Amino acid sequence: MKIDFHGLLLDMRGAALIWLALVTVGAVPFVAMAISARRRWRRTRPEQRVRARRESLAARQAELRRYAEEVAVAASRAAVTAERRRAAWAAVCRTQQAAWRAYDEAAEAALRSIQAEAFGIPDPPSTVDEVAVRRRYLERAAAAAYRRGDLAAEEFGAVLAGRDGWDPRRHPFEQDTRLSVARRDRLRRACETLSEVESSAWQAAEVAVAAKRSLDTEALSAALRVREAASARRTRPARRSVRGVRPMPAWEADTAPIPRVVLT
Repeated sequence: MKIDFHGLLLDMRGAALIWLALVTVGAVPFVAMAISARRRWRRTRPEQRVRARRESLAARQAELRRYAEEVAVAASRAAVTAERRRAAWAAVCRTQQAAWRAYDEAAEAALRSIQAEAFGIPDPPSTVDEVAVRRRYLERAAAAAYRRGDLAAEEFGAVLAGRDGWDPRRHPFEQDTRLSVARRDRLRRACETLSEVESSAWQAAEVAVAAKRSLDTEALSAALRVREAASARRTRPARRSVRGVRPMPAWEADTAPIPRVVLT
């Protein structure tokens, strides 16, 4: 059996050409669609970039505005706290000044009583009635001092029980001197305590004022950043693709052709 290889090759070449033509005809629409899509993508890509940039700027501006509002609220609260701390410190100062004035008066009164003892004290009482009178006087004076706050509860109990050197047989002048000294010592301790309270109140007020100043500065900076972001968003121009300009051809007299003039 003989096979015509030449004819077979010719048939295969023809089939290949037909298949290639069919593939080419089928691929042309897809190539055209791809080229058109690429062109549209190139045209829309700058717009997408501009839109994305605008959205990013808007989001950043909103975030900066939110932060600025939060800092402004914190600064207003810090201002209220600083004013409250300052008022508390001023109240402590007024109380301290009043306590020092009271201490000065008590110290002068105690000093006058101590100096008066140099003139001598009358003799102790000789009768039971005199002792009873002096006891009643001491109890009334101690009760008044306790109500004023010059004596603590323990000290008042010691006076009534005759402990810690409180002797009802002594002269009322001596009792008044000791009560004056007790009032002076109590006011001195109160002034020392108020000095510590005033120092703590002053430090708290200073911390509150420093926090207020820091938050005010941060609030101003945040407001400026919001304004700059808004200004940049309004004034930033959109980028547009600029086509290249073809340069003008150079005119050279030696190489330029001379136009022909046709005479009729």
